Amino acid sequence: MSLHKSLAMAGGTATAVGGGVLVSKSSLFPDTPSPTTSQQKETFRQKYSSAILRSEDALWETKFSGLSGNAQPTHEKLKEAKTKHTSHSNEAKTLHKEGCQAIYDSEWEGSSYLNDFKSYCSKTITDAMKDIGTWIEQESSKGDKWDPKLTNLSKHDENQNGVLSSALKGLKAKLTPSSGTSSNRDEEKRTSLNNWCKEAKVSVFLGEEDTQFKHAKLYCVEEKAASTQNAR
Repeated sequence: MSLHKSLAMAGGTATAVGGGVLVSKSSLFPDTPSPTTSQQKETFRQKYSSAILRSEDALWETKFSGLSGNAQPTHEKLKEAKTKHTSHSNEAKTLHKEGCQAIYDSEWEGSSYLNDFKSYCSKTITDAMKDIGTWIEQESSKGDKWDPKLTNLSKHDENQNGVLSSALKGLKAKLTPSSGTSSNRDEEKRTSLNNWCKEAKVSVFLGEEDTQFKHAKLYCVEEKAASTQNAR
């Protein structure tokens, strides 16, 4: 069988060029996707899988309440949910969920809905920490709750508890490792830790193994067992 006939049976094309045969690769393999077309864009659902709210999650009520007042959502369904928040609350709740579901399945990178996702559609570190303990809300001028956390931070072992962020690493460098003393635990250092904790509180929850979550648990929260003991 000739080469031309073989190619025809295979669905390919051939062109005579200079006594030879030029074979069209795309015609031989018509179903082979190019690298560009085969690469799928990562969605919010894939990127932030631990933060996605399930259909019956109680957190929907909390997130829905965030659509009141001065909220400024971007997604059209969330905008509509805000306008009907009080007058038609059941319809607004449905629109809220529909808007979030649409965001979940959209591409996250470069998205104009990132703030919507963070504010109205996702589980934050605060939400994930609810059953673990209580966030320290003490003023930085007082040290009875912050100073023990600073002491623990001064002894942080990155091999055991993960690499610190640049902010916590810089704060640790200013602390002298000590046991049970607050000799250099001043208001400035408490404020630095307090500010880091405030940022962590509103961050999207990336899972229990995420270092930001682990470090917030270590340095920003009084775990329930400890809180109960202090209350006695």
